[in-house]
Amino acid sequence: MNKLSVGVFTFMLYFVPLSNTPGIAEVQPDYKLYVMAPLGEISDWGAFKAELTQLKENGVYAITTDIWWGLVESKKDNQFDWSYYKKYAETVKASGLKWVPILSTHQCGGNVGDDCNYPIPSWLWNKDTAENMAFKSESGFWNKEVLAPWWEGTAGQYNELYKSFAENFADKKGLIAKIYLSAGPAGELRYPSYQNADGWDYPERGQLQVYTEGAKRDFRLAMREKYSTIKKLNAAWGKTYKNWNEIQPPGNGDEFFTRGGAIDTRFGYDFMQWYQGALEKHLAKISKFAHKHFDEVFGVPIGAKISGVHWKMNDPVMPHSAEYSAGYHNYSQLLNQFKKSNMALTFTCLEMGDQDAHTAPSYSAPKTLVTHIASLANEKGISLNGENALPLINNEWGFDNVAEMVFNHGFEGFTLLRMSYLFDDEGNPTNEFRMMADKLEGKSIPVTFTVENVPATQGVYLIGDRGEIGRWNPEDYEYKLTQNTEGSWSGTFRLAADRFYEFKFVLKDENGNITWQDGENNSYKTPLNGEGNYKTEW
Repeated sequence: MNKLSVGVFTFMLYFVPLSNTPGIAEVQPDYKLYVMAPLGEISDWGAFKAELTQLKENGVYAITTDIWWGLVESKKDNQFDWSYYKKYAETVKASGLKWVPILSTHQCGGNVGDDCNYPIPSWLWNKDTAENMAFKSESGFWNKEVLAPWWEGTAGQYNELYKSFAENFADKKGLIAKIYLSAGPAGELRYPSYQNADGWDYPERGQLQVYTEGAKRDFRLAMREKYSTIKKLNAAWGKTYKNWNEIQPPGNGDEFFTRGGAIDTRFGYDFMQWYQGALEKHLAKISKFAHKHFDEVFGVPIGAKISGVHWKMNDPVMPHSAEYSAGYHNYSQLLNQFKKSNMALTFTCLEMGDQDAHTAPSYSAPKTLVTHIASLANEKGISLNGENALPLINNEWGFDNVAEMVFNHGFEGFTLLRMSYLFDDEGNPTNEFRMMADKLEGKSIPVTFTVENVPATQGVYLIGDRGEIGRWNPEDYEYKLTQNTEGSWSGTFRLAADRFYEFKFVLKDENGNITWQDGENNSYKTPLNGEGNYKTEW
């Protein structure tokens, strides 16, 4: 089988190296905080409204809600019942919050954090065979939590759902702030590669999902379109196939993903391009229908989510194999489809760090991954929102890490998962609620810092304790002041209103060497409104 050149392969499959330029940012003026609603159905509407009102009073902009396909179209094709979600929308409206519905065309149940069971409508499986509609993994496990992207009826079924939603919620134009499309398992644009029911356990890579006849047929058609003749394909792959039906997906995923193995071949590249490409085509189809039905009625952003598959990134044997198994082969190419489809992007795992980036068996580098995705989204001009992947229970460090990522990497908003953890059984705010309000609340004001009697230097920078001023990490984040006169420097940054900060000023020379301001930390509490000012001497 023909090997790709090392240079071409590295460019095609691996991350573009991250820039060494420090992040330069702050709280965005239009930054918004969202909270994800409980997965299951609300039974006590009064208590729900009271909790929503508390969220509104503490800086939350909108509540994000799964609209379960298995609930609204459960009886038969094109017979919709929106009554529950209409009552839901009215309750959100009464609280003063905005609403972000997620048209959840996936199953609730079986994924991390799922506490309910809403399969997709059962009548769907009479439309065609599971070989065309479902997923089948390397192990032979069948997955029916979401429709396969290559089934010809998938986008059409979603189109009917979108149309009905637009017709039934047109009167909620002022309430709805954004609409999200579920594009795969757990609502994410990916394959169901890491499934506990299929024997997966963290941090294993997961399994490829293309062993149904429908998937194989789609792969063969894509290769026929690319090469036109079996002779040309054989020349590219170093094979001697007699006909197109001999072409198969990888027979052994571990062997395929091993560095220097099949993934390093032209076959490997073509397969992974098709594997991710099926997701891109799926996004293109469903976004087209969504824009058709939603743009004129609601006039709000439409988005989708990519999962933060952060483990196995630096695995020396199978690098990035977990991402590849989920369908993430080339992030820049994937985000190009988001841009082309005019879709906002939500990305997960902002609460995590890189402490296990080079530690077996996880080789997990979520912070690197978040930074990379954010850099690509900002470069391409894609609206970017963040989420935590796991509950932030008694995890102040996780909240601080979220704030660092959100406020320094161009995120327009953050959605906290999940509302259930923000209130106790009596509806009182928990410690997680208080940390959310303290560290992620959206109101910001400009604050001008001035430092006098600074010795000669190439640059003066602010660095401090909270996420929006770099968490004491001047190597990664720069909040640069401007020289006023000799020895006097000032800088204005947007910080959270009514918050206490500790900080210092640092000098950097032309070689990047850092000199810290002596003495105790400076401290300042920002005003609730207006503008802030802080002045000191070096």
